[in-house]
Amino acid sequence: MKSRINIFIYKTLLFVIPVGILFEVLFRLGFSPIITNSSLFDKKMLLLQKHPVKNVRLMSIGSSITLYELQSDIIIQNFNMPYYNFAAWGLQITDMKNMMDDFVKEYQPKYVIICSSPGDFVSLPNDTYFNYLHTSSYIKNNFPEFFYLKNYNSIHQIIHRKYFDYPISFDNWGGASLNVKQNEVNVHDTFPTQYTQGNYNSLDTLSAMLQQENIKLIFIQAPIRRSNSNTALYQQTIASHFARCKSIVEKNGGAYLNYYSTTIFTDSLFVDQYHLRTTGAAVLTKEIVSDLKKIIK
Repeated sequence: MKSRINIFIYKTLLFVIPVGILFEVLFRLGFSPIITNSSLFDKKMLLLQKHPVKNVRLMSIGSSITLYELQSDIIIQNFNMPYYNFAAWGLQITDMKNMMDDFVKEYQPKYVIICSSPGDFVSLPNDTYFNYLHTSSYIKNNFPEFFYLKNYNSIHQIIHRKYFDYPISFDNWGGASLNVKQNEVNVHDTFPTQYTQGNYNSLDTLSAMLQQENIKLIFIQAPIRRSNSNTALYQQTIASHFARCKSIVEKNGGAYLNYYSTTIFTDSLFVDQYHLRTTGAAVLTKEIVSDLKKIIK
């Protein structure tokens, strides 16, 4: 009996060890595991594993609006505190709530900025993020190769992501510049949707959690292109959305800032209905910094 067990272990090792070596070689060559269905999120998390940041006093999180429209250099020039931008494409408010449950413990922020658009309130949460968030911090920080097995993908898929996914470069604080041609992003979200209420509920839960942890939430309503918001019905819809977010954030001790202004943010500053060009992002960040100085101590 003991001999059979030894043979089984031996054969198992003959299979497992070469597979483990193969994945380690892939990792060393830069073919990272597919952790979620967001290549940007995966790239950012693996970057943080290689270059960890600790005790991020000022944290931003959100979708592509936060990623592209908060210019890191302007922020760090004005605030003498550790800062990092954890934003990734397509995050919904519910995704942000789930991530903050993890990030608050890991990074212990004092202030959390969400730069938002109605597009953050239109979909269900991305279940693939649980693959990362529900893994122990020790494994995430020391053995990211584990995700080759936890979230198995073929070698073809891993190679395809490295060479064919949309390329992006982060600055030293996790931000990025939107380097696309006019209308290339072209977001036209239907708003509201059947999932909007769930995202409002998550904003309420997130705001209450941060207040309990003595963390100040700063919720920023980003500009919207005038040509996409000039109907009476849409104006009524976004006014209701603004009021709903403001009520939720402020009742939980957060700060609500609204930069919807078709006078300051003219259509020429936009790439699409929500995303600002780099010049527009600089204008927005300077406006935000001016108001943040009244909040951040």
